[in-house]
Amino acid sequence: MRILSLNGNGIRACLKKGLVRWWESTDADLLLFQEVRYDDARALSEAFPSYWTSLHPAKKKGYSGVAVISKQAPNAVVHGMGMEKFDCEGRVMRIDFDGFSLINAYFPSGASSPDRQAFKLKFLDAFGRYVQLLQQHIPQLIIGADWNMCHKPIDIHNPVRLAGLPGFSDAERSWLDGMYHEGWRDAFRLFSQEAEQYTWWSLQSKSRERNVGWRIDGFWLSPAAVQGAKRCVHLQDVYLSDHCPVLLEWDLPPTFG
Repeated sequence: MRILSLNGNGIRACLKKGLVRWWESTDADLLLFQEVRYDDARALSEAFPSYWTSLHPAKKKGYSGVAVISKQAPNAVVHGMGMEKFDCEGRVMRIDFDGFSLINAYFPSGASSPDRQAFKLKFLDAFGRYVQLLQQHIPQLIIGADWNMCHKPIDIHNPVRLAGLPGFSDAERSWLDGMYHEGWRDAFRLFSQEAEQYTWWSLQSKSRERNVGWRIDGFWLSPAAVQGAKRCVHLQDVYLSDHCPVLLEWDLPPTFG
């Protein structure tokens, strides 16, 4: 199974830049899209007429939201975590197939104000509990997300100067440590320990050309799903937004397809 994750910084802009044509060229099975900034589920379906789509928008227009495009219809799709203060921002979608589930998540940034950083930390706590409950009856879980945080110094271009800031704070890094200690694994780091492997670059100061970035996008796999990972790469030559897509190749359970 080939799964793509992309923060497109607005799906309208991505469509204008050739999102459909690119998606069809990848031969992927699913595209998990974050920050859709869009609330027209019918128009999304019409943009991808040969595929199954689902949209979980924020209540606030032009803000946040997640979507999925898939070659195969899932058994079920669940929008939100059942917590209105987070679900109103369209941040979490669960897609269920036989034997496994995908979670498409767009984590809050926290960079705009101390209040938003506090909201982010509350989201992390709620999301962690949500995932723990899911694992009790769905052991094989794959989270594809814009995590909006870096785990290790290797994941950020200047770890000393940026230490403590939203996206690289002790609290966020400790939360990811907790995921790791529970057996979850960062899929990209299963295959690469290289430095300067980023997925987001500021639009200022030619950051992408200079590779001054943050690795904030990608997949984490539950303990039961880790063994299925075959490959995980950043598609850094794809310029659909200020993020690059991440591709996970994962072995399908035999009941899929």
